[in-house]
This record gives sequence, C-alpha cells and structure tokens, in this order.
Amino acid sequence: MGDGRNGNQQYYGNRNGGGFQKNSFEDKSETPNPVKITSFYKADGKTVQEDLFDSVALNVAKSFKGKNIGVTSTQLRRIFDEVKRFEQILSLQENQWEKQLPYIKMIKSKVAYSVARAAKQKSEEKGVYKNLEAFISSGIDLIKTQEDYHIFVNLFEAAYGFYYELAPSNCR
Repeated sequence: MGDGRNGNQQYYGNRNGGGFQKNSFEDKSETPNPVKITSFYKADGKTVQEDLFDSVALNVAKSFKGKNIGVTSTQLRRIFDEVKRFEQILSLQENQWEKQLPYIKMIKSKVAYSVARAAKQKSEEKGVYKNLEAFISSGIDLIKTQEDYHIFVNLFEAAYGFYYELAPSNCR
C-alpha cells in the first residue's frame, strides 16, 4: 500500500477484507475525493491501525485542498478547538462520557452548518469543505467509547498538522 504522497490509491478501514474505502488523489482534479474513515482499528478491533496518524492523516489533509483552494486555517482551527474542548472536559471531570457523548455527536451538525456557510461564500471551495464534513462525520460515527474519541482527536490533530504544511498560502 502506498502512502498517497505520489497520487497512489489508498484504502482505509478494517484489514480483514471488509470496510475499505478507496480513495485516489491525483493532482489533475480540482477537488480530491473525500476520505471517510471506516475504522480506527485493525481487524482485532482493539489495536489502532499503525498508519492511522501517518498516511491516513496525510490523505485526510490532502482532501481539504484542491489546486489553489482549501479549507481556511481559521475554519479548520475553529472545528479542531471544538473537538479538543470535549477532550479537555473529559480529562478534567470523571464520569462525564455518557453525559458528553450527545454533545460530541452534535459536532456533526455544527460542521454541517459551517460547511454550508463556507460553501455559499466560496462556491469553488465547496468540494474541500464537503471533504472536511465527510471526515468529521465518518469519524464521529465511529465513536462509541472515550478511547475512540481520544483516537479521533489524535487523528484530527495529525491531519491538521499535515494540512498546515500542505495548505495553499491563501488559506493559512
């Protein structure tokens, strides 16, 4: 499996033959395909995929940009801060998981709203914002436990770091 840095096709999900999502990143298209995460774990359901915070995160970051367009760093930071806020709540207060999970799930609607507003203002960037929404939605849908949430936060952080390097200069 390639790392996606040279337009290689990528597969994500369970390593047991199911749950793969094929993505192809080629410099020829204005907007890359969205990256939808189908699992954080290997086939055993317990071990985190070894490439999750590396090549998977890199391809997530690549999906946030086209040739000369991309998700703005301000918008990405706003969403990332919201995700991190819940991680802080969970780390500071015990027995908060069940109470906070519905609000964590609500992040999807907040992102949908932000994406709709951004797409209206800059219609040529609609695809990259939809990719952001697909990543957030698919990641949050996988969250069942506090550990899952922690893994999602780390994946988002890794993607955010890669995106900072890849983002077009007009998006920083």
